[in-house]
Amino acid sequence: MPGANTVVKRLTSRAEFEQFARFPYEVYADRQAWWQPDVQNEIALLSGASALSAHIHLVPFAAYVAGRMAARVSAVINFRYNEHWGERLGHLIHFEALAHHDEATRMLLDAACAWLGERAMKAARSGFAPFLDYPYAIDNYGELPSFLLRGNPGYYHCYLKNAEFETEKAQVDYTAALTPQTVECYESFVRNATAAGFVLKSWREFGYFAAVDCWTDVTNAAFDRHWGWHPVSRTEVRAIMASLSDTPIADLSMLALRRGEPVGAVFSVPDLTTLLARLQPGARLAPERGGGTRGALVNIGVLEAMRGRGVALAMAAQSFLRMARMGMRHAGYTLVLDDNWPSRHTAERLEARVTANFVTYRRTL
Repeated sequence: MPGANTVVKRLTSRAEFEQFARFPYEVYADRQAWWQPDVQNEIALLSGASALSAHIHLVPFAAYVAGRMAARVSAVINFRYNEHWGERLGHLIHFEALAHHDEATRMLLDAACAWLGERAMKAARSGFAPFLDYPYAIDNYGELPSFLLRGNPGYYHCYLKNAEFETEKAQVDYTAALTPQTVECYESFVRNATAAGFVLKSWREFGYFAAVDCWTDVTNAAFDRHWGWHPVSRTEVRAIMASLSDTPIADLSMLALRRGEPVGAVFSVPDLTTLLARLQPGARLAPERGGGTRGALVNIGVLEAMRGRGVALAMAAQSFLRMARMGMRHAGYTLVLDDNWPSRHTAERLEARVTANFVTYRRTL
C-alpha cells in the first residue's frame, strides 16, 4: 500500500531536534561543497530559545520511511509578519528531503500545511522569511551558491509542485568581477556621492554596534513595503550580529550619512567559504564561487527621500572597493527580486551579471 511504510511525526524532544538539524548532512553528503547548518542555533530555534522565538510559533515535522528520516520541514506562524502585512500567511522553513521519496514528502508537506490551516492561515510560503528561510535555486545545481542562499537539489521543485505549491516570486544573484577597470569605475561613484554631500563610513569607522542599530532602523524604513520583509528589532539584530564585530564584516558593511544622519545601509560579508562551507577533500571552487575570492553584498537599503541620488551605488561601490583591497576577485550582489528594477539597475551599473536564479513558492490553504 502507498504510504504504509511512511510515518509523519511532529518532533518534540531534544534528540529529535538534533536529528532534524543534522539531516542536511545526509541530503548533501555527496556534494563537493555546501553551506552546512549551524546545528546549535537551529536546535535553539526549534526549542523556542532563539532571539526570534518571541515573534513566531514554530513546529517541526519529519517524514520517516521504514524508520529512517526521509524529509523534514518546520511550519511557522510569524505573528509580526502577519500584523505588518494584514495577512494570514504561514511559512514552511527548513525544508530538506532525500531523493526518491515523493509520497513521503507530499505527506509531510500536507501535514505541515494542515497544521497551518487549522490555525486559520490562508496560505503557506516556502523559500523566503527574514532571518529564517531563503529561496530555492533553479540553476547551478551542485555548485556552491552565494552565502546564505540555497544550493538545493533540482528534484525539490517536483516535490513542491506535486504538493500544490506555485511559484510566487523569482530572485536573482549577481556577481561582479573586481578588475582594475571596475575598481576605477567604483571610485568615481564614491567621489560623486561625496561631492553631493554624502559621507560613507564602514560599520567599524562609525562604531560597530551603533552601526548595527542604524542598519536596523534604515532597513526597517527602506523595506517597509518590500515584499516578504517585516520589521525587526534592534535587540534581535544585535544578538545575531554581536559575534561579527571583530570580523571583516565590520569593514565591508557601510552606512551613508547626510548631515550626520544615516540615510542608507549595506550589510556585506567577506568570502566565508573556508570558515562555514563544508568542502570535500580536494574540492576546488571556481573563483567566482568562493575559495577566499568572492565577497558578497547581502543587503542594501536607502531611505525613500534619498533615492535616485546615487547613494546605493556609492555604498555598494565602497563595499566592493574594500573587498578588492582585501584581495577578493569577485563580489556578489544578492538577493534581488526580479521586479526590483532600481536594485537591478544598480547591479548593472556595478558591471555585475546574473549568475544564479531562485524562486519562492506559495500554496493556498
